[in-house]
Amino acid sequence: MANIRASVGRGATNRREDVITVQTLINRHIQSIAPTPALSVNGFVDSRTIAAIESFQRSVVRIPRPDGRVDPNGRTLAALNSAAGNALPGVQRFQYVTGPQEPLADIARPYIGATEANGNRMGNDPRMRQIFEADGLAPGGQTDGYPWCCAFVSMCVQRLIAQSPNYNAVTPPGTASVTNFRTRWAPAQNCLIFPPTDRQNYPHKGDIVVFTFSHIGIVDVARQDSVTTIEGNTNEEGSREGTTVRQKDRVFPIIRCFIRLPLPASYDFTNRMCVA
Repeated sequence: MANIRASVGRGATNRREDVITVQTLINRHIQSIAPTPALSVNGFVDSRTIAAIESFQRSVVRIPRPDGRVDPNGRTLAALNSAAGNALPGVQRFQYVTGPQEPLADIARPYIGATEANGNRMGNDPRMRQIFEADGLAPGGQTDGYPWCCAFVSMCVQRLIAQSPNYNAVTPPGTASVTNFRTRWAPAQNCLIFPPTDRQNYPHKGDIVVFTFSHIGIVDVARQDSVTTIEGNTNEEGSREGTTVRQKDRVFPIIRCFIRLPLPASYDFTNRMCVA
């Protein structure tokens, strides 16, 4: 159960960590307040965040005059924590267990060492063609010149979805934009999005990691305060404008959030697979 230390929303305290928690919870249940768009999980309360809270209060909590505020021990937070566990009409439930997403890192690992031809150009490495074509901006293998860290992650997720029936309800990403991946694709797929400061969720192998400097990668090894990642378009210094797929050691202060793919509520923990 997610907790907040102070109120979030209209006229509230709005601690950044609490706002991130509320925004993440709202996005988990975005289908229940459609057509409200998914929120940017950025820790800042804006008009869209308040509107989403009000919509949730009106549609799910059944508050006739919503106040656009989530209090630590209030009805709205309780509903945000329980909405996924109750069979709400028209809302699909999801699991965010650790483990099934681990193959994402295994898919990424053979690409370590794949190198562009400078200037975000494809070059002769056949692995780079696979990466560049994953974002839909390089039809027929034509190089596009865009930074490709997100195309690399998109390609790996596409392959995980293709090979695993656990994720057949997830629409494959195909974007070169880290912002679009984090604020549009991931919430639309009901992914779990959580910051490194989250006390209920912790990074795990196969999670996707988004950095504070518009860069993205895949967790290979998770530790208490750092992760080893596999990232495209980086270099020895860890830039987002490098040339190669590399393993990097990254500390939590430069991480914006982690993203974990959803599993249907029918996921069988014993056999580690989805059931009909």
